[in-house]
Amino acid sequence: MVSVASIALLPICTVIGDYQWITFTVMNLAFFAITAIEADRYLYFIENNNRMYEVFALKKKQRDESVERKIIYEDLTRREIEVALSILSNSSYRNIAKDLFIAESTVSKHASNIFKKTGVKNRREFLKRFRKKK
Repeated sequence: MVSVASIALLPICTVIGDYQWITFTVMNLAFFAITAIEADRYLYFIENNNRMYEVFALKKKQRDESVERKIIYEDLTRREIEVALSILSNSSYRNIAKDLFIAESTVSKHASNIFKKTGVKNRREFLKRFRKKK
């Protein structure tokens, strides 16, 4: 038994079938346009690769310099950031623990993780590296 939907789609399918030449033409034009755009982009990269390397080198230099001056927030948990900011404000571990409602040993563990993640050995080095100069 033939469904009603297939009967309703029959005229549409017939029209599409009759106008396949339009579909193929549009698809071919789109393919050639994309190919031309990609070829032009590739030629641009070849012509300007020295400038691009300079831009990449500058970006890498800026990233490396920013890593030396800033705490890397992506690697620290929210609590580690809170502890790090408290350390930078020169609070003792006891006061940090009291302010954050955690044990002093937990603050010490967070500080140890912070020092590892930021590449410093101790609190003094951390303060020296990340404290803003006045």
